[in-house]
Amino acid sequence: MNDDDIRNDDPADPENQAGGEQAGVTPEATQEAPADEQSQDTAADEAAQKTAAEERSAVAGSTSIYVRRRRTPALGFWVTLAIAVPAVVALLISPLFDFVDATGVLNFMLTSAVFIGVPLAAIAAAIDAFRHRSSGPRGR
Repeated sequence: MNDDDIRNDDPADPENQAGGEQAGVTPEATQEAPADEQSQDTAADEAAQKTAAEERSAVAGSTSIYVRRRRTPALGFWVTLAIAVPAVVALLISPLFDFVDATGVLNFMLTSAVFIGVPLAAIAAAIDAFRHRSSGPRGR
């Protein structure tokens, strides 16, 4: 067997997937091709690195940071707090009542959250709407 008779039967090889065989491939030809491809790959890699660096510098210049001036909580915080506090208080005072099982405690918590927490949340929303209301006349 000499070098001219060697075939590549590897199915994972991309050249073999096209269905063609490499006849008459010498080891010298295979050694020269990677050197040329390597220099082309190196040039392509350098060009890609330069464009990536330019993109990073362009993006870095356009970065903006959001800064909150006031430290007051948003409306969602107050609504959540208005609903959660009565439920937690109901859980804490539930041992004072004669509940048979955990279902009664859960029912007491949900009832207090709905009948105490939701009106408190509505009051918080009304106060927030009143505070953020524009003072100037509306143009029509």
